[in-house]
This record gives sequence, C-alpha cells and structure tokens, in this order.
Amino acid sequence: MATSQPLVSILVPAYNHEDYVLKTLNSILSNSYANKEVVIINDGSTDETPNIIFEWVKKNHNKIDIIYKSRENLGVVKTLNELISLSNGKYIYILASDDCLLDGGIEIMVSYLQNNKEKMAVIGDSALINKESKIIFKSTLKDYFDARVEKYQSDENLRNEIILRWSVAGSVFLARKKLYSFPEFSYNDKLQQEDWDMYLKLVSKNYLGFVEFCVSEYRIHEKNISRVNHKSIIINRLKVIRYNIFLFNFLDKLKLVYIGIRLSITLLLSDFRKFRKHQRLIS
Repeated sequence: MATSQPLVSILVPAYNHEDYVLKTLNSILSNSYANKEVVIINDGSTDETPNIIFEWVKKNHNKIDIIYKSRENLGVVKTLNELISLSNGKYIYILASDDCLLDGGIEIMVSYLQNNKEKMAVIGDSALINKESKIIFKSTLKDYFDARVEKYQSDENLRNEIILRWSVAGSVFLARKKLYSFPEFSYNDKLQQEDWDMYLKLVSKNYLGFVEFCVSEYRIHEKNISRVNHKSIIINRLKVIRYNIFLFNFLDKLKLVYIGIRLSITLLLSDFRKFRKHQRLIS
C-alpha cells in the first residue's frame, strides 16, 4: 500500500441495489488509488443486496480494508452520519451503491485539497450510464445538465450554480474528514435532500472547489427515477432553503427567495391540477 498517499475512506450507503452493488464494490477494489478503505452499511435492504455484499466482503477482505455493517433501515441521512463515524480516513468519498468509481479521480481530488488548504471539499464531473452500464453521456455536467463548467472555477460562479441550478453530477464529492467535526456540517436528518443542504453550507463559506475530471459513473435507471415523488422533492427543497438562507449575503438570499417562489408556484399548480381533476370526476 502506498503510504505516501493519505488514507481515503470510500463510504457506501447500500439500499436495494442488488443489480448494481457488485459493480460498485468492484470499482472500488480495482480503483487506481491505493491507500483506501471501504466502509459499507446495508441500510435494511429487502432484496439480495446484503447477501451480495457479504459474499464480496468474504472474498475480498484480504485485498482491501473493509468495514461492513448490516442493520435495519434508518434512512440515508442517518446512514451517512454513521458511515462517517466508522471511517478512519483523512478524506471521505461518498459513493452511491449503484454508481462506480473511475480511475484517476480520487488522486486528482486529493491533490486539489492538498494544494488548496482553504477548501474543505471538492466536486468533479461524472459519466452518465444506463442500467446496462452503457455510457449515455461522457460528461453529465456538460451534456445532461447543460452546465458551463468554466463557471465552476470561481467561488462566486460555483455558488451561483449550486444555488440556482444544483448541477452536481452524482457521486462526485470528496471532503476532508475534519469537515464533519463541525456540528453544522453533519448531515441533517430533518432534511431529505441532504446533499443540496451540504453544498449550500459549503458554498456559503467558499469551502467548495471543483475539478474538471470525470471521477465516477453516475447510473440512471428505473429505481432512481420512478421512486421520485416530485411534490416531496419540492417541499424538501423549500425546507432546505429555509434552513440555509440566513448563511448568505443579501444578493444570494434574493436568489434563494427566487428559487423558493418558483418551487412554490410549481407546487400550487400541481395541487390545482389535482383539484380540477377531482372536480371533474365528481361532477
């Protein structure tokens, strides 16, 4: 193991991804970054996910440092906080159990944080893949989100992108572990959109950086599309805004208010359409 590299803990919150979790774990095992550990929690999966993970751990425990826990379902936020508490690394990388790591990404992100001491975390780009692991887009940011990645290079522009567009390309987040020692940067279990909450907190203090490199494969499939409740998403985004708006300057507060108004209008229109449909059915 390359001891000159700082230890990176790769955290995998696993839930009902029996079709993909083996690819996820194998991508960690084969990844080019040498000094790593993998910390996995099975968050009460009801499919074959825990059996697949158990067999993988049994087969590979001599090849990579593994911490594995299987328990009842507590939800993603509590799982993330528990994963962080179990980890030993100087840096934390969060990998969804249906995504895959790509070679070179962790090296570049670690190097970025080592060279930019004022930053506490960094995001990158990803390739967008389908359920068969075929590449849909080589750059999720450019081709899926239509993001202008040159804007991500300055604190002000990155803050605008996070506030107004929330263009983050899946499992692309590496942070210093010491970030989570500050209570305000633990994941908030009162919020379901814990990632946007974290990004807003980071950009409010100019703690977030960006590398233009595909660090992972971001998988899109039926389970992470059809399960989305759009009304719930809107309500939770409004909650995230309410929790974080006080962190920003006046101009950025206005941007968040603008997003909040747009979300509220979308929610009202959705409810109005349901009301009209109900009226037609009973008339």
